[in-house]
Amino acid sequence: MRRRDVLKLATLAPMAGLASPPTAAAQARPAVRLRPGGSDDGFDPWVEVIASAFRHNAGEVSRLAGGRPILAVVKNNAYGLGDQVVGPIVDGCPQVSGLASVRPAEALAMRAAGVRKPMLTMAELGEEESAELVRKDVTLSCWLDNAGERLARIAKRAKRRVPVHLYLDTGMNREGMPIARALPWMEGLARQRDVRLDGVYQMFVHDIDFDRVQLERFAGFLDRASAAGLRLGMRHAAATFELHRLPETHLDAVRVGNALFGSPPGPGVTHAFDARPVFRLKARVVRVERVEPGESAGFNRGFMPTAPTSVALLPVGHTDGYASAAAGTCEVLIGGRTYPVVSGGVNSAHTIVDVGADPAVRVGDVATLIGPDHPSILPAEVGARTKTGTLQVMTRLSALLPRRVVEA
Repeated sequence: MRRRDVLKLATLAPMAGLASPPTAAAQARPAVRLRPGGSDDGFDPWVEVIASAFRHNAGEVSRLAGGRPILAVVKNNAYGLGDQVVGPIVDGCPQVSGLASVRPAEALAMRAAGVRKPMLTMAELGEEESAELVRKDVTLSCWLDNAGERLARIAKRAKRRVPVHLYLDTGMNREGMPIARALPWMEGLARQRDVRLDGVYQMFVHDIDFDRVQLERFAGFLDRASAAGLRLGMRHAAATFELHRLPETHLDAVRVGNALFGSPPGPGVTHAFDARPVFRLKARVVRVERVEPGESAGFNRGFMPTAPTSVALLPVGHTDGYASAAAGTCEVLIGGRTYPVVSGGVNSAHTIVDVGADPAVRVGDVATLIGPDHPSILPAEVGARTKTGTLQVMTRLSALLPRRVVEA
């Protein structure tokens, strides 16, 4: 069963509480193509988003966090996979208590796609777009000195009380209210009837020694705020780096993205964490032809075989998000076998693969360029071979590629 239309605006539930089990409708959600056009037997490349992998990774995060709620970071168009696709999947994970985004368009898109759990936007925004988010039950972040005045105007525009999480700067010096002057600022916000303080958070720099310094600053400040009678709601600080390395940072909830999206823990982590890739990049073979010695394939005669062979053409290239550096370094999976991408073989919309002198590959066969189905095409492996990294392999995927939700 296919849906060609972009998902319609769903009825929204008020922001409240922690996670609830996925509905029967969410569990039975069919494969979704969010971009109109194309067909199941066409030759346009596409991205598969693996719902079961997200649910598995959420379980792994929850286990590592001691059962604490997960504030799932779904930003940068869901790290390239599509926020309207990933949002409903993550929303259905029982371990996830809420979602966090950065751009206001992301939060609105996920609400429109049916996401019902609490949502937090982690950026300072304009007042009109802030009011629109509040009307859609999205919690705001704030850290500017004039936050009280701005929130009062936002409440008037939205015609409702404004829920906020207070963002503190404990040493990263990127965003947040500097902790040295935060207490009187917080006390002023707490006195405003049109503001509801639902949480407080900070961002670590991902250096273990300085992370500990930041945690000490954060904890000390929270003690002073509590002594002043402030009730600040949920405390959250740990991103994926600290999830794995500093259990003392887990606090009331862990705020993770990379781990949910299948990134391996990285160097220095010794505990078990079964991170599963959450997507595949696929295309169909559009041409198979023999190439003799002395002939070549691709621009600038990039591939010149020394023995007779055949090359297969895939209609996917670097404008689709498959790195140019995959040429001569990566492999693709076709019919259960892997084949090398030839030198010079990744162009703007095409990839050339050496399929051997006696090819079993035929036009119309499905090729997987990135995915969980073979060690040589894992996102982490492709990221290593192309010197980009696991996350960049995802974030570079073109937003124009059709996305399909699959279970496995």
